[in-house]
Amino acid sequence: MPQMSVVADLPALLQDAQTLVVAARRADLIDGWPLIGLPAAARDAAARLAADAKPSMGGSVSTLLPLVDGQPRSLVIVPLYDKISRHLSETRALELYLALRGTARPDSGKVAILLGLREAAHATGAYMGVSRAYPHFSRKTGGKPSTHPVAVLCATAQGAVTADLEAIRAAGKAARLAQRLVDLPAADLDTVAFETETRRAVEGLPHVTTTSLVGDDLLARGLRGLHAVGRSAMAAPRLVICDYDPPDAQGEPIALIGKGLVYDTGGLFLKIAETRMLTMKCDMGGAAAMLGAFLTLTASGIKRRIILGLAMAENGIGPDAYRPDDIIEMHSGKTMEVNNTDAEGRICVADAASYVARTYRPKVLIDAATLTGAQLFATGKYHAAIVTNDAELEAAAIAAGLSSGDHCMPILYSPELHTSEYKSAVADMRNSVADRTNASSSASGLWIYMHIDDLDLRWCHIDLAGPAFLDNRATGYGVGLIDHLVRAL
Repeated sequence: MPQMSVVADLPALLQDAQTLVVAARRADLIDGWPLIGLPAAARDAAARLAADAKPSMGGSVSTLLPLVDGQPRSLVIVPLYDKISRHLSETRALELYLALRGTARPDSGKVAILLGLREAAHATGAYMGVSRAYPHFSRKTGGKPSTHPVAVLCATAQGAVTADLEAIRAAGKAARLAQRLVDLPAADLDTVAFETETRRAVEGLPHVTTTSLVGDDLLARGLRGLHAVGRSAMAAPRLVICDYDPPDAQGEPIALIGKGLVYDTGGLFLKIAETRMLTMKCDMGGAAAMLGAFLTLTASGIKRRIILGLAMAENGIGPDAYRPDDIIEMHSGKTMEVNNTDAEGRICVADAASYVARTYRPKVLIDAATLTGAQLFATGKYHAAIVTNDAELEAAAIAAGLSSGDHCMPILYSPELHTSEYKSAVADMRNSVADRTNASSSASGLWIYMHIDDLDLRWCHIDLAGPAFLDNRATGYGVGLIDHLVRAL
């Protein structure tokens, strides 16, 4: 698949390029500053296309250029909106991703992408948006997979962005890794393979120690919920922990917990409708995003201890599958009556959160999960839903979404209203709401917090069910959001 790079000047961008993409606000394209320095034919064609183009989310226009040796053969213009609503990011990561994922393919040669940005601070988010438009994974057999490079130059009216290029490149690489993992089918990415991928990704990072609790080890440590969900699968459930503990760490540790359901059949509440089980390989999107963010944070040498906990399981069916009406004592010590085996993600995440929180004593715990279909009704396909017990943490998450280009929106946090949804006559709680019309996405996130609410923790839950997977492809969503949020704390 295409190799991504970020370059520091226009000659490096245009060298051997067969396709040139210019993306900027339409007004800036008409003004002409993003086009300065381009070959005359490309500059003139871009100005004409921009004058006639109408921006749309994910829109682009293209034309062929005169055949001149050493210059691009085709031109793609991505006219971005001049103004956007306050809940969209000025990095334009989403616009770029939507525009480029189906156009400007590097099938016949190098693609050069020039991004005209208003601020240099937008470069990381914009580059991540572009990177996510060129995912790694494909099993198509019709012809050779493209190996031509995709080069990106970020520029403002003051000139090329040259600072922090390595960090920008690493962010795009991490997002594409998350995409590849989510796109892999469960036959290729069971829990064993997922742990192997995780260990391979963090190998060589300084100050990182990786451990895992596998199968019956989970029972010995009290993670009976995670064990129950995954015990019927061929590959054992596990909690993989990566502990980044630099000697100069400052402040309290931060815990990152990811839902890593490599496949979700629904368990004995089988997803029998034709479309309900399809794409459930994406149910480890939260863990993939957390792993990607952990890589960017640790590779940058952040001076903060960070504990990554990935709860890996396959929610399968079989003689040993956990059942409706079972009562399971969770790691928190609270008992759970199972009333829905398809509400398994919260069980896994809650056990992992409780174990990590009680073992490492962080003051901030962030979890990410493709938790509910209700998230799409609450905040849509492109904005994750945020549930948190801390108003400042909520504001930081929203700001991180806007600065990274991974949009998010807060939803209701109200234990007073939602705890009763889990009332059980025989246990401390059930695992699924009684009334799905009572803010079920909020209530589902709250269920995780109910297993750590006795601790002195600032907690933030990210439900990314919608933005993590779009049109049967992983998007790489969440890496930027989590990275920016942790850096802001």
